Amino acid sequence: MSSILGQVSYPVFLYGVFVFFIFASIFSFIVGVSFALRNATMLRFFDFMNKNISTRRALKPLAMPRFVEPALLKHPTLLGAGIILGAAISIFLLRDVDASVFQPLFLGAFPYFTAALLASYAKSFLLIGNGICVAVGLLILFFPQLLSIIEAYTDKWLTLRKPTRPLGQMHHDVDKWVLAHPTVFGATLSILSLGLFASMYARF
Repeated sequence: MSSILGQVSYPVFLYGVFVFFIFASIFSFIVGVSFALRNATMLRFFDFMNKNISTRRALKPLAMPRFVEPALLKHPTLLGAGIILGAAISIFLLRDVDASVFQPLFLGAFPYFTAALLASYAKSFLLIGNGICVAVGLLILFFPQLLSIIEAYTDKWLTLRKPTRPLGQMHHDVDKWVLAHPTVFGATLSILSLGLFASMYARF
């Protein structure tokens, strides 16, 4: 079944890629001609689109930490017993399951040997993960102070704002060059667009 889906999905994906590049080449050709002719509307549109829109404010709620520990630890016995019970049942059910049942998840994208290896890793990952859950449940029930020490070390807020700040800065060098030489840029873009269109249409 997965091989049939792979045989169908790959041509559809390839068809979609060709269609996308054909339409992209047509659009870029129109843009290139407009720049080459120094169309005032296109130059104003380029200047309008060339603005820095920060996503920091929109994504800020997603980056703020949410501390759920106080609410969860109001009932530590129920929480710890629930975690242990759920993880123990999962381990019991997974223990006798053959790793080959996970193989269809990987067969479409990987060869048979790689899919079998990934299936084995998937089973091991689930078993180890549920074993860790059992350990966490035992810490909640019997060693809450040790759990607090571990949480104090691991429960930290790591922000990506500083390392990703350069990605949000505007670099106007290329844009200034385009506005200073619209004819050269437009002619070059039009020629490249025609070449892309011809290449994609020939393979279509």
